[in-house]
Amino acid sequence: MSAHANHNEVIIDRHSRQALNQLTTKPMLVQNSIYLDLAIDRYPIVVAPESLVLEAISLMNQLAQSFHSSDSNHPNDHNSLIEARAGCVLVVDENRLIGLLSKWDILNLVQQQVNLQNLKIVDVLADSPMIVRRSQIQDLESLLNLLNQSRCRHLPVIDDFDKIIGVATQESILFAKNRLAEDTLANVEAQKRAVLNAIPDLIYRLSVDGIYLECFSSSYVVDLLPSDFDPISKHLSDVLPHDLANRKLNAIKQAIATDKIQSFEQQWNINGQIQYEEVQIVKINDQEVLTIIRNISDRKKSEEALRESEMRFRSVFDNAAVGISVAALEGKHLAVNQSLCQMLGYTENELQVLTFQEITHPDDLEIDLYHYQKLLSNEIDSFHIEKRFRHKNGQFIWGLMSVSIVRDPENQPMYDIALIQNINELKTTQQELCKLNQELEIRIQQRTADLAESETRKQEILNAIPDLLLRLRRDGICLDYMLPIVPDKEVFVPIKQNISEVLSPTVLAEQLEVFNKAIITGEVQIYEHKLQKYGEWVYEEVRVSPCGEDEVLVLVRNISDRKRAEEALQFSNERLIATNKELERVTHLKDEFLAAMSHELRTPLNAILGISEGLLEQAFGELNQRQQGSLKTIQKSGQHLLELINDVLDVAKIEAGMFTLDLTSVSVRYLCDSSLSFVKHLAIQKNIQLNLIIHDGVPTAIVIDERRMRQLLINLLSNAVKFTPKNGTVNLEANLANVAIGLSEANSEDNFKHELHFSVSDTGIGISMEDINKLFQPFVQINSSLSRQYAGTGLGLNLVKKLAELHGGNVNVSSKVGEGSCFTVSFPYESG
Repeated sequence: MSAHANHNEVIIDRHSRQALNQLTTKPMLVQNSIYLDLAIDRYPIVVAPESLVLEAISLMNQLAQSFHSSDSNHPNDHNSLIEARAGCVLVVDENRLIGLLSKWDILNLVQQQVNLQNLKIVDVLADSPMIVRRSQIQDLESLLNLLNQSRCRHLPVIDDFDKIIGVATQESILFAKNRLAEDTLANVEAQKRAVLNAIPDLIYRLSVDGIYLECFSSSYVVDLLPSDFDPISKHLSDVLPHDLANRKLNAIKQAIATDKIQSFEQQWNINGQIQYEEVQIVKINDQEVLTIIRNISDRKKSEEALRESEMRFRSVFDNAAVGISVAALEGKHLAVNQSLCQMLGYTENELQVLTFQEITHPDDLEIDLYHYQKLLSNEIDSFHIEKRFRHKNGQFIWGLMSVSIVRDPENQPMYDIALIQNINELKTTQQELCKLNQELEIRIQQRTADLAESETRKQEILNAIPDLLLRLRRDGICLDYMLPIVPDKEVFVPIKQNISEVLSPTVLAEQLEVFNKAIITGEVQIYEHKLQKYGEWVYEEVRVSPCGEDEVLVLVRNISDRKRAEEALQFSNERLIATNKELERVTHLKDEFLAAMSHELRTPLNAILGISEGLLEQAFGELNQRQQGSLKTIQKSGQHLLELINDVLDVAKIEAGMFTLDLTSVSVRYLCDSSLSFVKHLAIQKNIQLNLIIHDGVPTAIVIDERRMRQLLINLLSNAVKFTPKNGTVNLEANLANVAIGLSEANSEDNFKHELHFSVSDTGIGISMEDINKLFQPFVQINSSLSRQYAGTGLGLNLVKKLAELHGGNVNVSSKVGEGSCFTVSFPYESG
């Protein structure tokens, strides 16, 4: 039966507890501590609970046989120790003592005729043995009393962490007591000499002021000193370099003052080589010290070599492009590099908590463990497998893993090293290729079926072609043919006969030349010719396609109807061109007439307006209310007529190419303010709010025709006020906008980066999408009802468009019925 108490202890009887109390109450003598340790056999036989009883017997027998076969000159107490050690095995699980199996227990099993074959120790453990903590033992006598009271030959001893230290037996206690007696009887000099002889170092006794008094080391090491070095009776400064001598003197004083061992390392040149030494200075009394010098040059070299090796390994480990894992034999990761962490998505700490089994796909674990067992049994040096690793996100990725075992000098496995290369993309590609191959196979099968179907359809199409199809040799011999739906008897050529039988010599020569050209160039030749059939001329289109090195395919199509249609179309186009030229001439005459008539009409109209204005100002006498009303009607009608004439005159001039711009530098704000002031009185009558918005970035002044630009803006503002109901809003907005760099439509040589926009928006009646295209046509209003409700000629927007284009710009419109419209005039602008 196994015992698993909280502290791995067992219940002790009353007499044993009294002995333990004696151990804890007796004063502890410091000099007995060494001998108490000697009383504990620290090398007992230790087995696991699952070990077999026969294995334990074998271990005890082997130890006993090794004792009997070894040198018999060992002291009797030493022999007794070995015999006692071979008398039992300690059953330990994870450094915790759970039981003890002795020879007496085995004899009892034998006497009970228990079958020992395959019998596990854990199945035959008796009650848990009595144990004692090392910290509870005060002296050898108390330990011996406790052992006697426990009535057992072996008493396990544990430390304060419940880990097994060893076993106390009567033989081991007797051995310790003998050693105590021997050491007590030995004289101090012998003890000193024994200790000094056991130290493989150079030891000197020095005075407090640094004089070498004596050399104690019997194991004199030549390479610790120069060949002619004899320091006895000399001062430190006489035999050592100045800095080393001062350092050692300071250490001597420090050791005597603090009563503590002083340790340091030094290096100096001996026989042409740098030697590293470890120095310890121990106080003897207030006047003397011992100096212990050890040559650590080899250790320093080993440490440096080890450090360089570790740095190289660490560099390879950290910077390797593949994942590297160092794992214990049970599978726990001891170290992992960053590449493996990145590959699997874990941090280094997270991976070190996991075993390789936990990150291996269940389907791949069996083959992995199979190879690993062969590796552990030294059947193979390494193995390489493809397996799936569990990523932190739960997905599995493919890796190519190479594993090898690191063994100790006894060829026992210590840990394994695994190199893992991410082949997930390769595996994915292979799977995709496999899938593509399957899909390709399906497509090939489908394509074969489609080709068969296509061939059938092609044949049906060829059968339906209303053309003559011939396969000819370059010399004109017919190899194959396909007649049109309505066979033409005059072009029918039997197979193996020459086309010369149905073609005239001139046409035959032309066709044979085309055949040769098609074969030589490898290109399709297309031409037309005219033949006389049934008493009339017939037009044919002939396509000659090369077919191999000595053949052509000839497709002959009757295009007589198409030719007659083309001739009719050409005649119509010629008539239309003549009509357009006449129309342009008439239009030009109209524009010239309008320009001339406008001037003739303005002269008397200006006189009428001038006289009416004078009468209204009562320059010729007082007028009654009725007369003033009549004059205002005359003046308003005359002003409207003058505006119409001016618009007609401007449009006519532009159409006739007689219009020129007077470009000057004009203030943007002044231009906008003056345009708004012109329509201000109309807006006040309808209680319409006028707003001017000039955005940041708009230049202070621009180069334009001020009068025409104001005319353009006034036309847009007048329309906005006219078509906006009472209490509405009209905005005039100036903005500098970025546009894509490119060639301007107005001047292909200029390249503009910015455009200046003037936008007039209102909250008026709006315009439907179908009517927007009619806006800029002259003498057109988009709705007859609007013509009756809002007076106008339909010339205003046409003039706006033409004035904008004369400035190199354009006009854009956006509108929604019932919500209002926005007219934007855009001009190219160059800063500087």
